[in-house]
Amino acid sequence: MKTTKILSFLCLSLAFWSCSDDDAVIELTQPQFTVTAPEGESGFFTFENTTPNKEEFYSFWEFEVGGSKVIDQNGPLVYEYKSSGSKTVKLTMVSTLTNLHTSQNITVTLPPPSDIRHLINPENLLANGYFGEGEGNDFTNWGRNNGADRMTEERSEPLVGSRAVKINNDVDGNEWETQLVSDAFPTVDGEKYTASVWIKGSPVSIRFSTNPGVGGDQYAGNYTATSDWAQYSWTFIANSATTLLALDMGKTKGTFIIDAVEVVKGEVALPLPSNDSELLNGDLEAGEENDFTNWSQNNGADRMTQETVDVLSGSRALRVNNGVDGNEWEAQMVSDGFATENGADYTVSLWIKGDAVSVRYSTNPGANSTEQYAGGYIASAEWTKYAWTFTANSDTSSIALDMGKTKGTFLIDAIKVVKN
Repeated sequence: MKTTKILSFLCLSLAFWSCSDDDAVIELTQPQFTVTAPEGESGFFTFENTTPNKEEFYSFWEFEVGGSKVIDQNGPLVYEYKSSGSKTVKLTMVSTLTNLHTSQNITVTLPPPSDIRHLINPENLLANGYFGEGEGNDFTNWGRNNGADRMTEERSEPLVGSRAVKINNDVDGNEWETQLVSDAFPTVDGEKYTASVWIKGSPVSIRFSTNPGVGGDQYAGNYTATSDWAQYSWTFIANSATTLLALDMGKTKGTFIIDAVEVVKGEVALPLPSNDSELLNGDLEAGEENDFTNWSQNNGADRMTQETVDVLSGSRALRVNNGVDGNEWEAQMVSDGFATENGADYTVSLWIKGDAVSVRYSTNPGANSTEQYAGGYIASAEWTKYAWTFTANSDTSSIALDMGKTKGTFLIDAIKVVKN
């Protein structure tokens, strides 16, 4: 009996010692982490998990709402943000019994792009129709098919943006001997399109053509340049699902500059890029940081920041980040009042890109029950134009963008109001 009691005691002691030492369970505590912001304007942030006993648990980061998960590592982790604005960083840790997480909000400020941004006509079907992209005498999305040595970049007097194309023909010749051809752009067979170009220089002769060497070529010309900038246009009927536009410029000896080459559906050429709108600062260029001159961030101001990288036209756009679903008016940006003719029709338009959020227009919010509403328009992953026609019911009107209905992040640019 005595021996049995001793053995039982030894077994119990051994079991207790084993559980309380080798097999002790380490409890997961609330995660914590540090954030080191970069010096100056940069997207590189450093994060470090400082939770006690972190190596005992599975941990991962989410650096943007809806972004991918990044597994934690020993020591600091560097993450690069590609866009400016308010970001939510989340650290999640998982044990065998539970999981815990913690979040912090940070503000990312990226430097402006190295290129010089300028206003464009977003309706232009041609890529790089203003020749800003490319280096030296190369122009992105354009081929110098013939007479390449006659075509050089022009930086001293472009019409739009930072560059134009300068042509120097030292002899008369054939049109095609100096030929600049666009990349293919989508067209609808049988539909009308209008091509246009601005020219300045010697009284040379220039011709448009489509699909050179591809088949189904069409021609228009010859247009004679003058010493002042002037626009020349041509309406054609598309005969294929994609079209190339060529500028045939080799006929006449002389030196001249071309800029703002555009193609638009219909029979009317586009005017020069501008904020041709009843609105003040509809292009959102004026203002500093997250303030936009002539616009009030009536609700949800902390959700609205400037965007300087992914812009449609010019150098700035509006970025909106809704963390949750809600009411339209919970993220609301309202224009200053502008003169309208009571009873006249106006069309308001804007361009949106981003998550599939819902955006609504309204007029005169809170102004004596004269409000009108349209929407919601669902954003897509590509820049898309949304327009609404309303009949003015006062001598002054203001436009509200009601953007708080749907969780998500999106961009807005090129807001216009035009009298019909």
